[in-house]
Amino acid sequence: MTAGLRAITELPVRRLTAADLPAIAALAADRGWPPEESKWRLMFAVSEPVGVDDPAGGLAGVVVLTRYGPGLAAIGMMLVAARHGRQGLGRRLMEYALGRAGGAVVYLSATDFGRPLYERLGFRTVDRSVTYSGRLAADEPVSARGPDPTADLRPILAMDREVFGADRGRVLAELTTFADRFEVLGDPVAGYAAGWNKDGTRVIGPLVATDTAAAARLIGTVAAGWPGPVRLDLLGRHSDLADWATAHGLAAGEETALMVLGGGLPGDRARLYCPVTVAIG
Repeated sequence: MTAGLRAITELPVRRLTAADLPAIAALAADRGWPPEESKWRLMFAVSEPVGVDDPAGGLAGVVVLTRYGPGLAAIGMMLVAARHGRQGLGRRLMEYALGRAGGAVVYLSATDFGRPLYERLGFRTVDRSVTYSGRLAADEPVSARGPDPTADLRPILAMDREVFGADRGRVLAELTTFADRFEVLGDPVAGYAAGWNKDGTRVIGPLVATDTAAAARLIGTVAAGWPGPVRLDLLGRHSDLADWATAHGLAAGEETALMVLGGGLPGDRARLYCPVTVAIG
């Protein structure tokens, strides 16, 4: 048993590519996760997915690092095959990702299952993220009437840097082609939101707005005409928008802890309502 443990934790960590998507889907299924191929394609474009090959075939574990310049990074999508659980591989992958992040402030969203490991690594909880989903009974949508992000991202990037505290230009640029909807409110910009399809659900994120009313208006605009359920991963500090969401047909579901290592999160986070995804921030 000791030799087996030593072998799996000492195998090399390598960068994953789109060619690994079938193995990632198989690993996700092993842990009861959906395959989420579209989200993984986004992460291949903007993040650094890494993993350890299983000597028996497939992947033993994966994790994703997303960098926002030298000072901030996110870690997400930690997956370890059930047959290799509780053998130190999760810690090995986390330590590898933290090493790649250098001296950056690092944050992640943790389930109850993963939180003890992250606490042992020095992460502390600073907020929570709650998933709200269902068919949105929104007010009559009103056009956001802001600048077209596909034509000029600069007004959006200026506000986003203030709110997020780091450069998300690469991620937002990718979203203009990845997302089904990308709406901007006002000129000058008072908020913006993207919506994209995840297995028949319209996920709304990021959601950045000056206040709750602007955030609700953007949600209604992005969700307008969508025939299926809508999902928000809403930060816990925004209880007013949570109340609006439940009043408009969305139900609270999974809750995760927003955890940080190495300092505080930068930016004006009071205007950040939803991340792009909980995995990449």
